[in-house]
Amino acid sequence: MYKGYQDTGILSRGGYVDLRPPKTASWVRDIPSYKPGKAKEEIAKKYGIENPIKLASNENPLGPSPAALRAIDDYKSIVNLYPDTTSKELRTRAASFFKCKKEQIIAGNGSDEIIDLVCRAYIEPGNNVIIPECTFSYYSIASKACGASVTYAPMKDGLGIDIDSIVSGVNAQTKIVFLANPNNPTGLYLDFDSLSRLLELLPDQVLVLLDEAYGLFSRAGDFKSGLEFIGKDKRILVITTLSKSHGLAGLRVGFGIGDYSIIDSLNRIKPPFNVNILAQRAGIAALGDTLFLEKTLDTVWNGLDFLYSGLKSLGLEFLPSQTNFVLVKIGKNAKSVYNELLRQGIITRYMESYGLKEYIRISVGLPEENRTLINTMRRILV
Repeated sequence: MYKGYQDTGILSRGGYVDLRPPKTASWVRDIPSYKPGKAKEEIAKKYGIENPIKLASNENPLGPSPAALRAIDDYKSIVNLYPDTTSKELRTRAASFFKCKKEQIIAGNGSDEIIDLVCRAYIEPGNNVIIPECTFSYYSIASKACGASVTYAPMKDGLGIDIDSIVSGVNAQTKIVFLANPNNPTGLYLDFDSLSRLLELLPDQVLVLLDEAYGLFSRAGDFKSGLEFIGKDKRILVITTLSKSHGLAGLRVGFGIGDYSIIDSLNRIKPPFNVNILAQRAGIAALGDTLFLEKTLDTVWNGLDFLYSGLKSLGLEFLPSQTNFVLVKIGKNAKSVYNELLRQGIITRYMESYGLKEYIRISVGLPEENRTLINTMRRILV
């Protein structure tokens, strides 16, 4: 033990059982924690499998951008120094990539941090947010942590996002509408006309947080990024990430892109040095690695087509995806199929926490991983 802690009253006293912890805020106590996909190490240890296949968390199957790895190697010797607290070079490169101005961008420790900042900047206890019923769960966690109530907008038949149900949930206390486009976990998307209609119908006081974590994967001809609205509508903030398309999930690099007034508000409350020095340099390099991005998109699109074909051959229903994953309807035995896949070393995501007890979500893997998945499912479902 560090000697500065020795013989202090609190450590030498032994009466911890009599101490009562401080109470958390009332709205925090009932928030369920975020449940990630299972880690490869956990499954390897539990089932004695040397190298499990992880198709659960929508990570890049190719690994990180090679340019990012070189940047990490170049800058690893200066991690004793604080990074640029404004992430200026990273934002400059991102502005070039996303075709906007660097002053319209805030960089974050993953896009999750941007979600947190938005909630802290715009929500007061008693406010309300609107979230589609079946979407990324962290929106509700971050909102409730700031004292907001959550209205869950029902989905359309077929699990599409329903613009009218979102608008009908808005009231005078509504501050934020959260929208993932394309949506997680469904893989479905809103076309540009629908997005435009939503903005037309929402009142001025409502901020739209448009999460485009999977936007680069869309092949739909009528999909357009919400970045089209930047400079025209001050109510929209587009967030995106380098976790999926650029393979930097473990480094945490995300962006919020919007009107100068929104970015200014978020900058006022963001932690200092929030994007570490290796993440900044890797992000700069990855955004310039066009060859890796092209290879990633090609791998994902070919992988989706292979999975579609394999799932059809198994007689399984699935949703057409504009992402790097596919949502598959297994039926009442979905949980047992998910567990059997785990036992055989394949990690997918069971969708019970999203209210979809008959579904699993499968991330696109490498070609050999996709083949192993389909062959294993064929044996399980016989």
